[in-house]
Amino acid sequence: MFKEIKKRLSKGFTLVEILVVLVIVAILAGLAFVSYGGQVDKSYASEARLFLKEVAGNADMFERTYPNEPLTVEKMRSKGFVSPSPALMKKWKIEINGDVYTAVSTQEMAGGAGKTIIYDALNSTWSGYGEDVEVE
Repeated sequence: MFKEIKKRLSKGFTLVEILVVLVIVAILAGLAFVSYGGQVDKSYASEARLFLKEVAGNADMFERTYPNEPLTVEKMRSKGFVSPSPALMKKWKIEINGDVYTAVSTQEMAGGAGKTIIYDALNSTWSGYGEDVEVE
């Protein structure tokens, strides 16, 4: 009996065993790729999210200080209320509409143009590109 087991083990793996292992590895690789793609989207969106939060946090103070000025990112930047990096301004177009702050990606953003991130400051919610999350 031990000779039969030893003889069987020395022959190697069958084709079916190898195929089962390959299928399992392919499934795991597919799951990892899907998860990785979501993380990449989040990382591309993180800089814009931080900036939208900065704009929303300083918008009230800007409006109280300059009540007759239109509320735009360019005006806030020129008056020193926000300081976006040049790279951020190349990658994202920022718009303000009441309590809703929107960032739309340009061709310069590695994730592609037309990706939209929306921050609703009144409800403290995020939506759009990346994962929909609530503000901490």
